[in-house]
Amino acid sequence: MWLMNTMIKKQKRGIIRPSELQDWLTAHGLTTVTTEECGHLLGVPAIEVSQRLVRLRAKGQLVSAARGLWIAVPPEYREMGAPEPIRYINNLMGFYECEYCVGWLSAASIHGASHQAPQVFQVAVNKSLRKRNIGRSQLQFFYRSYVPLISKKRISLSSGSAVVSTPGATMLMAAADPIYCAGINNAATIICELAENHSNFMKDVLKDLSLFPKASVQRLGWILDHLAGVPDLDTLAERCLKSSEPAVLSPGGGRTGIIDKKWNVIENRRIETDLYGTDTLEDNLKIIADALGENGSSREVIRRR
Repeated sequence: MWLMNTMIKKQKRGIIRPSELQDWLTAHGLTTVTTEECGHLLGVPAIEVSQRLVRLRAKGQLVSAARGLWIAVPPEYREMGAPEPIRYINNLMGFYECEYCVGWLSAASIHGASHQAPQVFQVAVNKSLRKRNIGRSQLQFFYRSYVPLISKKRISLSSGSAVVSTPGATMLMAAADPIYCAGINNAATIICELAENHSNFMKDVLKDLSLFPKASVQRLGWILDHLAGVPDLDTLAERCLKSSEPAVLSPGGGRTGIIDKKWNVIENRRIETDLYGTDTLEDNLKIIADALGENGSSREVIRRR
């Protein structure tokens, strides 16, 4: 059950006028406010709040996030219609009493592994929620039973915090659902960048792999091995060998192609990443070696990048 913000509760009822609401919320570091809290601050019954906020909404100072929850829109966010979703997602999920973690492209971007800003804000949740547009941002919610257990971290923001999947967990999410990452090529690019920028990712991969289908783990292992050039993958490979069913590299594609016996993966299509633009580690090594004119040093170069 959503409880009234302690700071608002301590305020004298009717302390502000409707025209002052957005400025007051922003000045006190509050991104969201419920209808009940608005009624307390304005000194009116909750049933009258929506009517009292008509002018603020028309001016773009306040926007509805859900029935009964409002987002304050400071001047710097007026053009976008609302602050970035990361600034209010924790309150929105709290309002719905829903466990969550920001994932896929949105988490990758937060971890510095996305070439372009995601067009949608993606959230894994433990209950069914419909997607919505808030300002110019589109929020997509995907039910995943692993949400309570997956490795995640709480990041601090200027006003509040948000829960985000860790780099290792984000890799597994990308490998499991390439479609949510704009396809397998982009998913592979994200995985390679996360591996390069976060050296301790493997502990979370090994911790969380049992939460995901075996095919996701096999696909992730193949990408880390053949594209990212990550060493010491024996423990992950051993887990993949326990799967009797070969996984396809690209979900939705056919089941024809060479089988990589180490990862038990059917290479059913070429994978091209923005990092190298080729489909296998061997191709990457050859291109770098040709550029250097030194076949013997190419493997070292790709691992150092």
